[in-house]
Amino acid sequence: MPALDPRVPQWLHPFGGQVLVRFDEDGRYAAGVGIKRHNSAGMEISVGTEEAHRGRGLATALVAQAARWIIAAGAVPIYLHDPANIASDRTARSAGFPDLGWRIIGVGTPR
Repeated sequence: MPALDPRVPQWLHPFGGQVLVRFDEDGRYAAGVGIKRHNSAGMEISVGTEEAHRGRGLATALVAQAARWIIAAGAVPIYLHDPANIASDRTARSAGFPDLGWRIIGVGTPR
């Protein structure tokens, strides 16, 4: 759906274009995925699930769907997360992103 649809939470708006969103049975946002288009070769998946809907596999399903879309577009799907974020690690692995031991090194002050 369009990222700027009024039912889409604010955190997904900056992704532009289309986002994947799952609503609950009452039509409220439950989980969503945005794609950061770094360039035509690599696209990063960002996912968020409302606390009440965690542990149901919603994030895994959305991440896997986004990854399939990225691959079909001829790019490499990227999933980054803090190593301490166990839930995000579980989502990545369940969606087919194995931990290859890669690390991101950036410039700046850690928060």
